[in-house]
Amino acid sequence: MTKQELDVEMQKLQQGDELAFERIYNDTKRGLFAFILSMTRDYYLAEDMMQTAYIRLRTTISNYRAGGNAYAWLYTIAKNATLNEIARRKRESVTDTLEDEGKFGTYDMDESGSPVTQVMNKVLSDSERQIVTLHVISGFKHREIADMLDKPLGTVLWTYNNALSKIKKELQKEGENEK
Repeated sequence: MTKQELDVEMQKLQQGDELAFERIYNDTKRGLFAFILSMTRDYYLAEDMMQTAYIRLRTTISNYRAGGNAYAWLYTIAKNATLNEIARRKRESVTDTLEDEGKFGTYDMDESGSPVTQVMNKVLSDSERQIVTLHVISGFKHREIADMLDKPLGTVLWTYNNALSKIKKELQKEGENEK
């Protein structure tokens, strides 16, 4: 779905078209989840924050301005909700962590996923991982990413290229270690 098509769907949702929400969700869910996961590095928290983002989309749709960048608007909602949750969790005191892990298990992004995902989690900063994820997985252009993250285009381009260099260097290093 193009930016213009998503804008039209957002306007339809503002007018009460329930099918518009379904179309928005189906078009954006994969990329939005990858974006949130790049921030949290926790699969289950990313699922929760994705739900929160879509709930907030529904409750704040009246604030959407027609003709705007609907993708950037949705990703900003998700980013802000996720950052707030991460900050809230840092303030909490964790008790009986080992007991909880025994009951519910854990999911660690560093131990699963593709080799490239593992390398990304190992060598990239959160910002670098977000930019790479938005471009490679979600398919956003660098200018759109700059708008979403409220960063200059040059910074996004530099960060993206720097991140790719880090990934390539680490993969080469791991390849040499396997020989």
